[in-house]
Amino acid sequence: MKLFSFWPQVEPGRRFLYFLLAVLVLGTVGLGIYGYFNGQQLVFPLEKQAELFPAEAHLDPSSPLLTPMRVEVNAYLVTERYAMGDMQLPLWATWVYFVGLAVALTFFWTLASTLKRIPYYAAVTLGMLWLSTFNLDLLGVFSETSRILLLIALAVLSLGSFVFQAFWTRVSFLGRFLFFSVVILLLSLALFRFSSLPAPLTALHVVHYSTLASFVASVLFMVLVAYENLHGLLWFNTQAQQPQRRFGLVQFVLISLLYLGNLLLLYLRQTGMIQFDFTGLDALVVFLCSTLVGLWGLKQRQIHYTRFFRFETEAAPLYLVLALLTFLNLAYAFLLANDPLVNAYRSAVIVTHLAYGVAFFIYVLVNFGPLIKQKLRVFKVVYDPRQLPYFTVYLMGTVLLVVMVLRSNYALYFQHQAGYYNYLGDVYRQTEETPLLAEQFYNEASVQSRNNQRSSFSLADMYHQGGMRSLEMNRLQEALERKPTPEGYLRLASLFTSSSDLFDHLKVLQEAVKTFPDNAPLLNNLGILYGTTAFADSAGYYLDAALAQSQEPEVIQANQLAFLASHKFPQQAKEFANQYAGGTYGPLLTNRLAISLALGGSKPQNLPALPQDSALSTQTFAHFYNRQLLPGNAKDSTATFSRLNTLLRQEENQAFLDDLTLIKSLLLKQGTVSKPQPFLAKVTLENLAANSGSTGGYYYDILGQWMLQGKLYPLAAEYFQKARQAGYRDAHLHAVVAYALAGNYGQATEIALGASPFPDVAQRTAATQIAIATQLTPEQAVSAPDSLKVRFLQLKAASLPLAQVESVANGITTPALAPVAALPLVARYLQENNFNTAQNLLSIHFPGSFPKNGLKSEANTLQTELWWKNQKWEQLSTELPSLFFTPQDAGTRLYYQALLAQRNNNAKAATNLFNGLLQRAPWSEAGQLAAANFFVQQKQPMRAYDLLLEGIGYNPTSVALRKAYVKVALNQGLRDYALQGLEQLEPLVSPQEYLTFRQEIAPQLQASDALQQEWQ
Repeated sequence: MKLFSFWPQVEPGRRFLYFLLAVLVLGTVGLGIYGYFNGQQLVFPLEKQAELFPAEAHLDPSSPLLTPMRVEVNAYLVTERYAMGDMQLPLWATWVYFVGLAVALTFFWTLASTLKRIPYYAAVTLGMLWLSTFNLDLLGVFSETSRILLLIALAVLSLGSFVFQAFWTRVSFLGRFLFFSVVILLLSLALFRFSSLPAPLTALHVVHYSTLASFVASVLFMVLVAYENLHGLLWFNTQAQQPQRRFGLVQFVLISLLYLGNLLLLYLRQTGMIQFDFTGLDALVVFLCSTLVGLWGLKQRQIHYTRFFRFETEAAPLYLVLALLTFLNLAYAFLLANDPLVNAYRSAVIVTHLAYGVAFFIYVLVNFGPLIKQKLRVFKVVYDPRQLPYFTVYLMGTVLLVVMVLRSNYALYFQHQAGYYNYLGDVYRQTEETPLLAEQFYNEASVQSRNNQRSSFSLADMYHQGGMRSLEMNRLQEALERKPTPEGYLRLASLFTSSSDLFDHLKVLQEAVKTFPDNAPLLNNLGILYGTTAFADSAGYYLDAALAQSQEPEVIQANQLAFLASHKFPQQAKEFANQYAGGTYGPLLTNRLAISLALGGSKPQNLPALPQDSALSTQTFAHFYNRQLLPGNAKDSTATFSRLNTLLRQEENQAFLDDLTLIKSLLLKQGTVSKPQPFLAKVTLENLAANSGSTGGYYYDILGQWMLQGKLYPLAAEYFQKARQAGYRDAHLHAVVAYALAGNYGQATEIALGASPFPDVAQRTAATQIAIATQLTPEQAVSAPDSLKVRFLQLKAASLPLAQVESVANGITTPALAPVAALPLVARYLQENNFNTAQNLLSIHFPGSFPKNGLKSEANTLQTELWWKNQKWEQLSTELPSLFFTPQDAGTRLYYQALLAQRNNNAKAATNLFNGLLQRAPWSEAGQLAAANFFVQQKQPMRAYDLLLEGIGYNPTSVALRKAYVKVALNQGLRDYALQGLEQLEPLVSPQEYLTFRQEIAPQLQASDALQQEWQ
């Protein structure tokens, strides 16, 4: 094959342009291969739709009055269903086509200007017809019906080519190419500048209308190369230098019949004459091979066109221009998933290659059969016939072509029309406000080609965007009846969203899986759907099947974890989470985090950095949320809160607003890298509860638990009461606990024994036990069960005679309850200053080996109080740093460190410690009072005033803080604020206590009155 023997004689400028044209052809072939595999995904993307499923996680567990309590939060699991997304036109492909079209036009008019007269006139005529198919008048450059723009383009291009062809004949090919490049560039810029449509839509209009002429050029190109594969087979059989290495007539006939038989079966399958699926050589692969061989064949038969064209200067570049247009148009059809146009290409390849292939096969056998039998090098003389003229190949082939087109009921024509109408539908869908023309074109395309998936999906997408569910469903069902596809089933199944559609949803997916048993997205969706029913075994089966078939195994693995965790298979969920520990896929990591939080699974290690997008998707929200809940997860406080504030401001994140605000309050309370800020956490959660409507009860309950942990029992009871009023049923038991600890036994009993709708029998039983404990006398408590004895001691040990407390405590025989009962007894001994007995009791029940839990923390709190009251300053200072405290009791260490610093006259250290205490434990009433006293002693009374005001803001029910505030306000001459404080104090105390306090501060009030009179 001496195909490139002419190359050295070609002028450098032309050589460069030929090379450029060949590269563009290869580029369009590569683009077509890309579109073949990805076109459907580009236009109708297969998306993963995330759904959230809450798994209950527990924070801050405690057991006041032997009642387990914990802050319940959602750890979100993520499942992903596959769905066909909204239709998207890849406009980048349109721009690629537009540029390729401009290059093809430039080469075409450049080549036309070099032709001889008769070919020149034919080329100019074809070029004018080509340009007229662009429908430039519809762009409204001059008016909606004006053809001035087309006339200008035709005039400039045709006159320019005529000048080169008739007068400036010595101008080089490169010079001509540059001239037409500038002309077409200027015409394109003018088109975009003056078009009534935006530039992308202008390009879309030109490209889609131009595909009609491009397809005609493609068919002509197919005719040109239709028999080249047989020509190549002839060369393969007879090209060897030595006769014994050549193949004879039998081999040529067999391989030719095999090739033609493949095309014949494709044709019969296409026309419906055979029904079985034939998986032979694809028609487009056949066409690609014939295109590659065709350039060599074009050179071989130059004897037949040499009076019109020279191969190296006209025929070869024209061949490449036709190839560029053909593969560009085919690639674009793939990229836009225009299946009827792709089928039209296949049909055109089949009929042209079969018709002209049969003709060429007969031509070769008649003229050169004996020579082939003699194993001569027939390919050298194949275009020098002795019996049957060469033109008979095209004559016979054309007759056969017409017969096959007629026999197929013009399938080729209708397929192309369907594809063309799809393109026009795309244009008008993008350019019309109400796309009525688009709908009409899509409908017409659907009529033209029965198996036209593109128009059916486009119409379904239009109806979906318009909210016309019934029309969308009908269109999809019709498309599936014509030609079932996984994408169609996915789109149809996604329409059944409500619980009432469950059986229809199941039916669609079951039918889909029956039709496509190896399709992973369908298996995955069916498994997830079964997961919403009682058929857990079916859900597991289909998810396993999906995992075996999936190209994205981590998607299915994440769904498996969500299924196991949400269906109460904790052990399996933790095992699978460990098995998939190497996965880095977002939902998989999210579900592993949720399993760690909700089920106690192992904590994922080496977590990737969080994305910094300000708009959260369902999945990214769940991952971010779970990451913030993860205990021991190191977080940069400044960056975290800055990110949270940014997310909370974004309108796109409104669906996650409550959860993000809850996370912010939890982080503020527990602290990140910086110190905790419980006061801000409380304010944040209060605002959320007040603005959350029916869900506010849940947030009030969390606030109540926080206050209960800080031993602010009256305030906790207020929050639980708000939660009850908002309908949060768990708050009934919590309110009973809070009221009982606050000493309001009547209210606790009323809730426990009344008509409150407890969520379950266990909670009502626990509330009843507490109510009974509040009503016991010491004599009754002695003979009560141990659990009631412990509750009795926790409620009443501080107010009963020591002997009665001891008699009840000594009667407890349950080992697990003995340490619990010891705590109120130790507190009672401290109240009586019986330090030795208290120390002995602590040593007996809380040795060094005692587990580090809430009881140990409370015991250490009492131990520090004992050392302080017993004036064991050195032991307290030495032991305090090593004592264990839960976060709820963490203020204890700061409190006594501050007192020790104050006692040692280290004012600077005491100031820092008191400030840290006020920030870390604003619920510590003793800490607030001690700090206020310290700052008064340090001649900073306004600092004492401010911190007491802050303390009241956190704990407005504190009587001690309000009394101290009134005194400090009076001492600073803030008489009006002091009187206001007295008004707020009065409803919190009994009349007798209020009168006593008024008498206590009477001298200060009289002094402030006298001072005020002096000012007046």
